[in-house]
Amino acid sequence: MAPQAHPIASDKHYIHLSVAPPTRDALTVRKALADALEATFGIVGGAVRLDVLAVLEEGRGCVVRVDEGDARKVLAAVVGAGGGLRMGVVRESGVLTALGVGGADL
Repeated sequence: MAPQAHPIASDKHYIHLSVAPPTRDALTVRKALADALEATFGIVGGAVRLDVLAVLEEGRGCVVRVDEGDARKVLAAVVGAGGGLRMGVVRESGVLTALGVGGADL
C-alpha cells in the first residue's frame, strides 16, 4: 500500500515579509520582488511565479505565496535586495496558518 500524503501538505510555500517604507500597493511589492529575483538570479530568476496574497499592517508587511522549489530563491533575493523597498523575512512556512496572520488580513 502506497503512503498517503499529509492532508495539509502542499507544493506551495508562504512567506511573511516586512516592508519599508510602507506601501499598500501589492503590485509595487510584486515588482520589487521580481526586480530582486532578477538582480540575484538573472532573467530566469525574474520569472519565478509568486503571488502577493495580502498587504498587512497598513503596508508595513505582506504575505507571499511561491512554489516550494522557489522559496529559497525568494528568501535569498529578499535578503540581498536593494532598491526602493527594503524587505525582511518575518516568518516562512509550508502552511499559511503557521505564519500567524489573521484571517481578516487575508
